[in-house]
Amino acid sequence: MQSIPDDEMIVLKDMEALYLGNLGTVEFDISLPKEGKYGSQISWQSGDSRFIKDDGKVARPKYGLGTRTVPLIATFRYGECVKEQVYNVTILEEENNIKVSRIYPVSLRAELGKKVYLPSVAVVETDEQEVITHAVDWEGGEERIFQETGSAAVRGVLRDTEIPVSAEILVQAKVEQEKMDPLPAVKSFSPIAVRLGAETAFQAAQNRSLAFLKSVNDDQMLYNFRAASGLDTKGAPEMLGWDSPDCLLRGHTTGHYLSALALGYAATGDEDIKKKADYMIASLEECQQAFFTKPGYHEGFLSGYSEEQFDRLESFTRYPEIWAPYYTLHKILAGLLDVHRVLGSDTALRIADRLGDWVYHRLGRLPNHVLKTMWSMYIAGEFGGMNDSLAELYQLTRKPSHLAAAKWFDNDRLFVPMQEHIDALGGLHANQHIPQVIGALNIFRATGEKKYYEIARFFWQAVTNAHIYSIGGTGEGEMFRQAGRIAEYLSDKTAETCASYNMLKLTKALFGYDPTTPYMDYYERTMFNHILASGDSKPTGGSTYFMPLGPGGRKSYDSSSNTCCHGTGLENHFKYPEAIYFYDDQSLFVNLFVSSNLHWAEKGITIALSAQKDEPGEVTLRLQGNGQFILKIRRPYWSPEGGNVEINGRQVDSMPGPDGYWSMDRDWKDGDVIRLKLDCRIRLESAPDRKDCVSLAYGPYILAALSDSKEYLRLPLQEGDLDSQFVKEGGPQGLQFRYKKNDLTFLPLADVEEESYHVYFLTEGTTIDQR
Repeated sequence: MQSIPDDEMIVLKDMEALYLGNLGTVEFDISLPKEGKYGSQISWQSGDSRFIKDDGKVARPKYGLGTRTVPLIATFRYGECVKEQVYNVTILEEENNIKVSRIYPVSLRAELGKKVYLPSVAVVETDEQEVITHAVDWEGGEERIFQETGSAAVRGVLRDTEIPVSAEILVQAKVEQEKMDPLPAVKSFSPIAVRLGAETAFQAAQNRSLAFLKSVNDDQMLYNFRAASGLDTKGAPEMLGWDSPDCLLRGHTTGHYLSALALGYAATGDEDIKKKADYMIASLEECQQAFFTKPGYHEGFLSGYSEEQFDRLESFTRYPEIWAPYYTLHKILAGLLDVHRVLGSDTALRIADRLGDWVYHRLGRLPNHVLKTMWSMYIAGEFGGMNDSLAELYQLTRKPSHLAAAKWFDNDRLFVPMQEHIDALGGLHANQHIPQVIGALNIFRATGEKKYYEIARFFWQAVTNAHIYSIGGTGEGEMFRQAGRIAEYLSDKTAETCASYNMLKLTKALFGYDPTTPYMDYYERTMFNHILASGDSKPTGGSTYFMPLGPGGRKSYDSSSNTCCHGTGLENHFKYPEAIYFYDDQSLFVNLFVSSNLHWAEKGITIALSAQKDEPGEVTLRLQGNGQFILKIRRPYWSPEGGNVEINGRQVDSMPGPDGYWSMDRDWKDGDVIRLKLDCRIRLESAPDRKDCVSLAYGPYILAALSDSKEYLRLPLQEGDLDSQFVKEGGPQGLQFRYKKNDLTFLPLADVEEESYHVYFLTEGTTIDQR
C-alpha cells in the first residue's frame, strides 16, 4: 500500500479538522481561519461576493431576493501539496422590515360575469422616499368574477406584513380594450440598403466582429445541444464559461450567435457567414427532432439542457439553484427568428414555430398566480424578451396560441407601475426588465392594444430622464437605482452593456411611432459612447460586461467566459446601420451622423453621408438620382445654437420643426450636395444628484481623461468658454484634447483601450461617497 506524503497528510488532516459551524442558516459574518490546526495555510474565495466576501463578511439578500446558497472555496497549502474544499453557505434573506409612507391607489376595470385577476403587486413609497413595488396577498385570492355592475372594493395586505391594501374595481357590462393604430409612422431601411463608410471606427468594429464570427467553430456552438439531445458532438471542444456543460445558462451564446450571423450577413453580404448560419439551422433541427424521440421530452423542445430547470422554476426554485431557463430559451428563439427574417430560412421558422407551441403548452397548464410569481423572481424568473419573440412569431404564423403565450409573460412587478406612469424601477434588475418592455411594444404592434404602447413609452421616458449615465448606459451592479441617483452610484460595476443593447432596440422601435429627436439623441449618445466603447480593439469577440465610471476605471473584455454581454456583443457592431436613416412615403430622416451609403430603391436615390470624427459638426450628404421628397435632418442636442444647412452652396432659410428636424421639401437633382454645419463645442454635463459632478463632452462624444488616480479629479471648470481651456490635438484615433492647466489628456471613451480613465469629475473641492 502506497503511503501518503507528509505534506498531503497534513493538508488532509487540516481539511478534516476544519469546522465552520452551521452553514445552512447563516445570518452573520463567518470567521475564516488563515491557518489550519496542523499548519496548512488557508485562503478563501467566495463564489458570489455580493453576499459573502473572501474574508467571511456576510451581506444578507434583501427581502424579496430569496435565501442564497453561495459556494465558498478554501484552498489548503502545505509544502508542495495544494487541495481545495468547497463549503456551501446558505445565507438567509433579510426579514421584511419595510416602513411605508404611502400606498399608491390600486384600481382596475372588470367586465360583468368574466374572470379578472387582481394585480399581484402594489406600488408603495417607503419612509426612505424610495418608490418600489411590493407583493400583495388579497383576501380570498387574486381571482374574481363580479355579478353586479358598479364599484367594488377588495382588501388585502402587503405580503409578510400587516399593512392593509385596498383595490377599487369598476365593474362594467362591457370592457373594451383601448386601441390605437399599431402601424409605425416611419420605418427603418432593409439592412442591405445601408452600408457603413470605410475607415470609420464603426466600420472597423464591424470588421473585427466579422473576423471573429468566421473564426468560430460551429460544432462547438452546437456542443451542448447535441449532447443534451443525445447526438454525436462530432469531436468538438466543450463550450466555456457561462456555456460550459455544467453551467445552468448553457445555450444562450448559441442563440446570440445565430442572431450575429444573421445581422453580420445583412450588414456585409458575406456568403461565408450565410453558410455558417445554414449549417447551424440544419443542425439545430436535428437536435429538436432528437429531443422528441427521448422519453420524458415534449414536442418542440430545444435547448442546451433538459426540461428540468423549467420544472423547478414552476416550484419557485431560486437562483442560483436554477438560472433563468426562459432567458436562454429567448436567445435561441430570437436567433431562429433573426435567421428567418434576414436569410428567409423556412427551416428556422419551422423550428421556432414548434418551440413556440412547446411554450404555449407548457405555460397554458399553469394558474395565473404561478406565472406572476415566476416572472417576479430575481434572475431565476428572468425571461429575456420571450414576449417579444412570441409576439413576432405570432405575426409570422398567425397562431392565436403564440399571442396568448406572449401575454402570459406580462409581469405585474414592472407593468403595473408603468401603466400608472409611476417610476418604481429602483431595485429592479435592469437588463431583466428592459427586454420585457420591448416585448410589450411588440404585443402592441400585433394587437393595437394601447396599454402595451403606454407601458413602453413611459418606461423609456423614466429610464432616459432619471436612470442613465452620461454615456447612455444604465444600472449599477446590474440594478436600477432610485430615480436621479447617478453620482451616488459611480463604480467599476456601472452600465451593463446588455442593458444598452436592449435600450437601443426599444428606442429604435419607439421612434417608429414617434419620429422626434429625443429618441435619436439618446440613441446617438449610447451608440457612440457605450456600444462603440464596449468592443475589444482586437478581433477577439470580446466585450465589456460593465463600463466602469468610477475614478480610475479600466475596461475589461470578456472574450471566452460567454457572459450575457459577450452574447449581445457578438451582435452589437453589426447594428450600427439600423437607425442612421428612416423613411415614410414622402420623407427621408437622417438621424445619425455616421459615414455611410444609403440606396433608397423605391425612389431610385443614393445618398453618401460623410462625417468626420475630428469635426463632428461638419456633415455632408451627396445625392445621386432625381426625385421629389422631404429631406429631414436631425438637429442634435449638442448643438444648442442650431446650425446652418446649405444646399449646393446656398444657405437654407429654415429652422427645425416641432419634431426637432430640419425639413427640406424639394425636387432633388442628381449631384445635389447638402452641407450641415453644427455648433460643436466642449460642454459640461452634470449628474442630476450632484451638479458639481460632471462629464466633459464634445459634440456627440463623452470625453475620458487618462489617469490612474482612484480619487476624483478636481478641475476648476465652469460653463462658459471651455474651448479656450483646452488644446485640440490630433490623437491616434483622430480626436484628442489637452487640458492646459495640467496637460491632462482627454479623448472619446470609445478610443480608450487598456488605460485607466475618468468619465466623471468634480468642479469644486468636494468629495463624493463611493459605493
